Amino acid sequence: MKFLLIYLIALALFLDLGSPIAHATSDERSGLFITADMQFDYAQALFEQEDFIAAQVEFKRFIHFFRKDPRRERADYTAGVALFRSGQYYEAAKRFDTIIRQSKDIDSPWARKSCFMQSQAFEAMGNTGYAQVVLQNYLKLTRDTDTKDRIYLELARMHIQNTATPGKDELDNARKNLMLISPEKQQEYNVTQQLESIDNAMNAPTKSPVLAGILAIIPGGGMLYCERYKDAFISFCFNTGLIWAAYTAFDNDNPALGGVITFVETGFYSGNIYGSITAAHKYNKAAKIKILNKTFDFEPGFDPVNKSFFLKLTHGF
Repeated sequence: MKFLLIYLIALALFLDLGSPIAHATSDERSGLFITADMQFDYAQALFEQEDFIAAQVEFKRFIHFFRKDPRRERADYTAGVALFRSGQYYEAAKRFDTIIRQSKDIDSPWARKSCFMQSQAFEAMGNTGYAQVVLQNYLKLTRDTDTKDRIYLELARMHIQNTATPGKDELDNARKNLMLISPEKQQEYNVTQQLESIDNAMNAPTKSPVLAGILAIIPGGGMLYCERYKDAFISFCFNTGLIWAAYTAFDNDNPALGGVITFVETGFYSGNIYGSITAAHKYNKAAKIKILNKTFDFEPGFDPVNKSFFLKLTHGF
């Protein structure tokens, strides 16, 4: 009887100690139990300390061991944000894409946040085109008006930023997206002010590239027209100096030297014309950016994919 009583007490203690196993992981050798709360709080603490590489690892561990925990989607999303903040943009984009695809409700908070973060990840990689595609695809799926308004706002921002890129002018597309924002949100997003700035930029005084090229027949004339006075002076002095040197060589019966100088001058003279045409395009671009900067803030950015610098729109609307 005494033996049976001891056995029952031991069994009860075993069952009591073993009950947390269903909700925790453990190290069998040390007897350490890790609950879902402990793991999540540890990962969150690392994230708040900006140790993003370690944070995303710990959030992944939480997801692996506590699959049925209600915080799983939050952990999945935060792991993606940690990847993004640590500069692993491609991996972050993949994780956000997985969240969107696995979401049962496309308008759930985590699916919506993942869509915008995936777009930002592609933009951070320098792929603005694909960043726009992500938002445009989500625009077709979402039924939430506020989400649509924010997508229109983000697309407008990207189009305005792309306008700062040489050879691109997307202000008309930016204007169209801003006009699609619901009346309730237009005041909150200062749409009227933004449209006014875009209209002013589209109607900014410009220089004709054709006229600049024609005026460049006189060395420096095109640069002078584009208000680049220092470049105009240098171009005039350099080209006229080479032309005079070539004339002097031929006049002194030295055709070989004259031919070499003429060949060199041809290149510089052509560059003077081409540079004047390019200067006109740059003048027009700078005039638009100057007007846009009164409403939006541009700062230098770096494209890690193409390894080139560009102007990045930082205004948060």
